[in-house]
Formats: sequence, structure tokens, C-alpha cells
Amino acid sequence: MREIVREWVNKGESDFIAAKTLVLQKGLEDQTGFHCQQAIEKWLKAYLIMQGEELRKIHDLTALVIDCEKYDPAFQELEILVEGITDFAVEFRYPGESATLEDVQDALDKTVKIRRFLMPKIG
Repeated sequence: MREIVREWVNKGESDFIAAKTLVLQKGLEDQTGFHCQQAIEKWLKAYLIMQGEELRKIHDLTALVIDCEKYDPAFQELEILVEGITDFAVEFRYPGESATLEDVQDALDKTVKIRRFLMPKIG
């Protein structure tokens, strides 16, 4: 694995660990979801870098999954999993919207599934 890909994977792993830690603390639902979103974003970008893609500075997980589908159509199965998780990148970080514990548990469950799908593809 190229060093830059490894760095992106490791950054995603750190966010994943943060999410699993924060979910145990009541009142940190927005932050937990943010780290789920960040982990997925970084893993998807690691895959795209591995494919030689120039990274776009976006947080939209659906757009990143669609970019990945150009290299592997199996990524289509992630579209339903990332749905709604992009909201944690912006909407839930500012006043007006808050995530529930159910939102966060769903995001964390999906993050685990996405990780299980992606890690063998990244190597």
C-alpha cells in the first residue's frame, strides 16, 4: 500500500475509534456522527487515491461512492448505507439540528459495514 493511501486509511481509523469512544458519552451524538462521516470519507478517498484519482475537496459521501463505482460497480451497495451520514459533516455541527442516539447508532452500524466492505479493497 502506498504511503499516502495508508495515511488516509489511518486517519479514517482514528475517526472510527473516536466515534466508538464518543458514542458511550451521552450528549455527544453530533460529534459521534461527525467522526463516522469523517472515517467513511477518508476511507473512500484512500480508495480513490489508490486508483490514481485527484481528490475533490468534498464531504458528500454519495458523490464519493459514485466516484468509486467507476472503478468497481460493487460500490453501488454503499449508496444506501451512506445516505444521511453526510448530514453529520455540516448540518449537525451547527445550531438548529441535533442528532439523536438512534441516528448515531444507525450511523455507527453503517460505518462498521462500510469499513468491512472497504478494507479488503484498499488492502
